[in-house]
Amino acid sequence: MPVRRTFVLVALLLGTFVVTGLVSPALADQRDISVGGVFICRLTHDSAGVTSYVRATEVNRRITQVLSTPKFRQGAVIAVRQYGASAIITVGDMLVFTVTPEDAAGTPVTPMQLAKQWAGLLAQGLSRALPDSTFHF
Repeated sequence: MPVRRTFVLVALLLGTFVVTGLVSPALADQRDISVGGVFICRLTHDSAGVTSYVRATEVNRRITQVLSTPKFRQGAVIAVRQYGASAIITVGDMLVFTVTPEDAAGTPVTPMQLAKQWAGLLAQGLSRALPDSTFHF
């Protein structure tokens, strides 16, 4: 009987270590872009000599700037425009994203189509982050 208890105890401890080793928190990547609990994208490509990490930091700074600008408290129009081979996403008159051909590489969409997807998610996220506002795309 003591051998069986020891075996069960060892099996339980081993099982606990295996399960806790497999379960780990999901960590956000520094290149993730989200607002208001809405994940927009992960910038994975460098562009014009700027790393994806710096690009993501800049986009997050711009989103924070939109959220803290008084004229956007009631909302704004989010627009997508062609910019050479890239596409830009603006909130009112503020640039938020530049979507490059590299961002769309490996996907079945163009930079313009990808920008439209991101703009829709940005509108959802900004509207959640500022609940009394309406952001339209």
